[in-house]
Parts: sequence; structure tokens; C-alpha cells
Amino acid sequence: MDLFGDIDDISSESDDDNQLLSPAQPADVHRLPQGQRKEVPISEARMEIEIPHFNSDLGNELYFVKLPKFLSIEPKPFDPQYYEDEFADEKVLDEEERTRLKIKVENTIRWRAHRDEAGNEIKESNARIVKWSDGSLSLHLGSEVFDVYKAPLQGNHTHLFVREDTGLQGQAIFKYKLTFR
Repeated sequence: MDLFGDIDDISSESDDDNQLLSPAQPADVHRLPQGQRKEVPISEARMEIEIPHFNSDLGNELYFVKLPKFLSIEPKPFDPQYYEDEFADEKVLDEEERTRLKIKVENTIRWRAHRDEAGNEIKESNARIVKWSDGSLSLHLGSEVFDVYKAPLQGNHTHLFVREDTGLQGQAIFKYKLTFR
């Protein structure tokens, strides 16, 4: 027995009888001679959907960043009242583990919001990106300084989306990436 069938399995009907059905025509229309076929209109179903437009001020320069292992970002605002010292959780640490934990604590980018004298909300961070006169960039995080390299992204494949109720809404296309050393 041949797994792919025998030559006798091939139909000898004409090609006109084996036409593929199109979604616009019912099956019985293809069985009529060419002159007697008539086109049946398809009813359209339309739905109106209101999608909220999320517009955020992203600034004029937007960069794609993949953080190295030695940097981290705390997404929640810093509040000294609720800050948990990560050293307190660790009971016994050897010198290498203490150094690793100290670097993690010191190399975390944090932010907070407070009000100025006029009552306006101001956001502050413990990190600054400095652009030098020669065009080079550096990240100042506490007492640490990291070199920042800017490079163009190849292609338009890296996008920023915001999650909305039932889907994603495009906000920007990244043109440059930053790397830290």
C-alpha cells in the first residue's frame, strides 16, 4: 500500500468542475453553466467602536534602553517612610555578597514627586544624564559615573506601545538606543 495514494485515486473530472469556491458565491452557483450564474451580494456588518486616545508627553528625544545587570530602576516613587533597606533582610553575608548588595542598592535609579512653593508637582531623580561639550554622554547615579553610548537602531522594528483596555496603542518608534558601561 502506498501512503501517498495510487495513481487511480486522481480524479479525471475537468478542471472547470473543480473550481475553488470563493467566499462571495454560494456553492450551488458553481454548478450552473457560465451564462446562468448570478452574483449574490454579501451583507456587510459594521460596528462602531470608541477607542480612548492616550496621549502622553514623551519629550522630543526618545531612546531604547536595555539595562545592564549592574543598573536597575525602581518604578514606584521613593518614600523614605516606606523605604526598606535591603541590608536588613540579609542575616549573614560574606564580603562578596555584601559588595554585590551594596552595588545593587547604590545603582538603583529612583524618583520621587514633591510640591514646590507654588504648589506645582516636581519630579526628582537620583540620576542625571550629562551631555558634555564634545557630544559624549554620561550617567551620574549617586557617586557613580557611567559612560553612555548612543547608536542608531537598524530598521523601524522597535516601537513603544501603551496597554489600553482591550489592546495596545502605539506611541512612538525608537530611532536610537543607549548602552551603559
